[in-house]
Amino acid sequence: MVEDNQLNRKMITHILKKNNYQVDEADNGKLALEKIDSWKPDLILLDIIMPEMDGLEVLQIIRSKLTQVELPVILVTAMQGSDDIVRGFQLGANDYLPKNFNIEELFARVNTALEIRRYHNLLKQRNKTIERELDIARLIQKKLLPTNAPSIPGYLIHSTYEPLDKVGGDYYDFNEMKDYCDFFMADVSGHGVPGAFIASILKMTTQYTNQFNYNLSEILRIMDQAVAERGANGMFATAVILRLYPEKALIRYASAGHPPILIHRRSTEEFIELSTKGAPLGINYDFKKKPFEEGEFSLVKGDRIILFTDGITEAENEAGIPYENTEWKKFLIHNKEKPLVSLSLRLIESLKKFSNKDQFEDDITWVVIDYTGT
Repeated sequence: MVEDNQLNRKMITHILKKNNYQVDEADNGKLALEKIDSWKPDLILLDIIMPEMDGLEVLQIIRSKLTQVELPVILVTAMQGSDDIVRGFQLGANDYLPKNFNIEELFARVNTALEIRRYHNLLKQRNKTIERELDIARLIQKKLLPTNAPSIPGYLIHSTYEPLDKVGGDYYDFNEMKDYCDFFMADVSGHGVPGAFIASILKMTTQYTNQFNYNLSEILRIMDQAVAERGANGMFATAVILRLYPEKALIRYASAGHPPILIHRRSTEEFIELSTKGAPLGINYDFKKKPFEEGEFSLVKGDRIILFTDGITEAENEAGIPYENTEWKKFLIHNKEKPLVSLSLRLIESLKKFSNKDQFEDDITWVVIDYTGT
């Protein structure tokens, strides 16, 4: 209770103490600021008109350190509707109390301010708990992703993954077999924990299918069923699988509504898009009649194979133009001779510059395979 008038100060203090509030007093602004630092109150009742340092000056200093929810301030004034009250709200006062108050009004305003503060503290603690849980979820998700790219003679491979949130909805994986290597990529609808949960379902499914010599269509069918049966209503994932036969310089591929695999034939500056028909995983699984289709493509030395999610191509600039429309292939041509690690770093820089944002609006994932033929 900050009030230079002793009678008013003692009266309010007495009423509050009598009703089980802990109250400390200050008869001037300077002493109030000292007690705020040492006593750390939950609420300030602050008179506006005081000598040396008035209540508005005190309020301005308080708000430079603490927000309205961290330390509520109720102005106590005899001038209802005055410019000082308006100025007080502009400086961050939570409420005001006229000096001709009744006791019920005093308790109503004090209790409301304290309740808002209490709920804020509960929300703050809950947010801290969520942040800790998200940190754990990110560590778990990180373990879902491969730690190293496959080492295949004649091929260079590199991957990049930049989640929008602490946990993301993109997922990729590798599966090395005797005669081939599978590259799998998926983009789950939504972000955060729900997306990461679907990604974990896909991880478990790939671990299961890796035990068998399934064709690509069968792998997507099993994943489709897993997402449909275990995912939440309305959630789905686009996906693509590329099966590389290194010695033959041949790839087979199958898609479930995913952006096409992009072949940059750097020897001729040609771009070739590879895709097959197939609905996203988890959508109307019980009603689908057609199996996922497969395609085949022969590589030429120097080909750069790119699997990616639409967080790259659909990133927009300030005019709402997608990266794919103006920059995507230009970027690939300009950096066609760059090593893959450098290429990935340059991609992130290019996307940030294009969108004029440091934070992307979608997960960013790509896997790049260079066929060196050596």
